[in-house]
Amino acid sequence: MPAHAFDTLKAAETLTAAGIDTAHAKAITNMVHNAMIEGVATKADIAGLKGDIAVLKSRLDTMQWVLGFIAAMVLLLVGRNFGAF
Repeated sequence: MPAHAFDTLKAAETLTAAGIDTAHAKAITNMVHNAMIEGVATKADIAGLKGDIAVLKSRLDTMQWVLGFIAAMVLLLVGRNFGAF
């Protein structure tokens, strides 16, 4: 059962049966339900995150190539200065 599946009617009825008046039972049930679903990610949230990860991976790949090129150039310049090349 998903985390957001919460029977608010049954919860309110349970509270009412325990002696809490109907208005308060409904308010408590709604508060609990809202607290449960507040941090739940939706499919749209996950899809957006996957897109962001793809962009970050692409940028990381580009940065690795650039840093590799810079490292090769530094080694070439150091080698020329010390007569290795």
